[in-house]
Amino acid sequence: MKFLIWQTAFLGDVILTTPLIRTIEKNYPKAGIAFVGRPFIRELFKGWNLELIPFSKGLMESFSILKRLKGFDVAIVPHRSLRTALIMLFSGIPIRVGFDRSEFPKAYTHIVEHRWELHEVDRNLMLLKALGIKELTRETFLPMEEEEFKDTLKRFSLKEREYVVINPFSNFPLKEWSLDNWTDTIKALKGIDVVVTGLPSDRDKVEILRSRVEFINLVGKTSLRELMAVIKGCRVVLSNDSSPVHIANALGVPAVTVYTATSPKYGFYPLAGAYLENPAPCSPCSPNPKRCKTGTFECLSLPPAQLLLEVVKEFL
Repeated sequence: MKFLIWQTAFLGDVILTTPLIRTIEKNYPKAGIAFVGRPFIRELFKGWNLELIPFSKGLMESFSILKRLKGFDVAIVPHRSLRTALIMLFSGIPIRVGFDRSEFPKAYTHIVEHRWELHEVDRNLMLLKALGIKELTRETFLPMEEEEFKDTLKRFSLKEREYVVINPFSNFPLKEWSLDNWTDTIKALKGIDVVVTGLPSDRDKVEILRSRVEFINLVGKTSLRELMAVIKGCRVVLSNDSSPVHIANALGVPAVTVYTATSPKYGFYPLAGAYLENPAPCSPCSPNPKRCKTGTFECLSLPPAQLLLEVVKEFL
């Protein structure tokens, strides 16, 4: 039997599908498994026994990918876009399992209720339950060879379990806790090194932070695999609602999420660690907010840094 998993959303969303892979491997040890995702899956899934099908969502690519989907028996589809549904409809895959919140649910042969109150891992596993699979693996997982891990820490002059990783940035600015609060947090973390991570596009913002407080700046300086190793070696990850939280948990590291315009109620909270909900009366907006509905941006300054520091104490 050949399974196809389709999740072309962001990095964190893909990591939260790893229990799907592990559950299929457990229940169908002889099955072939392929994964369709953005090109970063080549790095993320290094060491996995998967057929990787990178997909950049281009128009012509949406037609050409149909040739790659021939021969699969089952498609498991957490992604809910119209493009995904249409590709599934014309794929010829006989069993296609998707959510009722898909933009075109009729493309699927098996439709599962999408419930916001569940963690994303549990929502995804509901797709397999629809096929009668009962032996479920809930833990996320990312493999990493010890040599790769040690070499990366050495490259960045880091000592295992002697630093904290902070991720202040996001693909969605309304998920970013204020730099004032991150400044106060870093200043208060005395006696332990702080490593700040982010993408090359975050370099201007990290320079503002660097003008206020000292830390080890790895923003835009790591590959995905290097970021994974840096996170694997830390004591705890402090982050907004973003992928480093899920990278950490998949590598056995606790994470603490600070919510601004989003909420743990959407199901993307840490599986290991803690979180701070936002007290602003207008929060949450949506899972991926693109504009402030009130124009006040009040949630970005809340909660105060002291509340995060109180939570972090138990992990240090």
